[in-house]
Amino acid sequence: MKRTLVLILALLLTCCSSNVNPKLVLKKSEAILHENFEAKAVFVMTLKTPKFVDRTVYTMKVIRFGNETKIAFLNYSFSPKTPVHERMKIALKDAWIIDDGSHFYLYTPHLKYVGDKVGLYGVAEGIPRYTYLPFVTCLDVARTFDKAENVRLVGEEGKCYVISYELSYPTVRFSDRAKVKVWISDYVPVKAEIDAKYHDTEIRMVTTFENFTTNVIKVNFSLRGLTVMKRY
Repeated sequence: MKRTLVLILALLLTCCSSNVNPKLVLKKSEAILHENFEAKAVFVMTLKTPKFVDRTVYTMKVIRFGNETKIAFLNYSFSPKTPVHERMKIALKDAWIIDDGSHFYLYTPHLKYVGDKVGLYGVAEGIPRYTYLPFVTCLDVARTFDKAENVRLVGEEGKCYVISYELSYPTVRFSDRAKVKVWISDYVPVKAEIDAKYHDTEIRMVTTFENFTTNVIKVNFSLRGLTVMKRY
């Protein structure tokens, strides 16, 4: 009798889940591309090869207002200790990006040659979005929803729909193909996992939004006092 009840419950849950159209959920979640919001973003990337494992963690504050997005870097940690990571940590201290949709401005005040200069770059269509900066936010993930292939509902976790799909090159710029799993709460992508492989390197990216809020006061995106240097 107990086993029968468990089977009935499982069947009911399956039926409820099957009524959710994952493509429609992704479509509705694209609204984040046009909303004003503020969130803490954490991005973790792990690279595994037969010889080593490399791990980096970016902590950021993301503010979107109107057509612009500002990403302020709060912390950068890594392992193992390498000269490349040490230079990146210096470069990202108090650094920020302003993204106007077609270009982005990168300010890295702790690099000696920068001074009052801010670099102007073109954004990429796929992910990662920013030249020389291999991180992805949940906002960037939402930009790929219209390119999603083999979309399916994995299940539900708390208030989140968990949806998986695949991306192919050039939407994903570091591999021929990637598997994506995204957690969507109230049509906001709050977490995503991206898994891919490049030759013998396994790539795993995990990006999250924390403290997400739409109660945003208008932000000053002014570049006053800075000299814009075209870098592309």
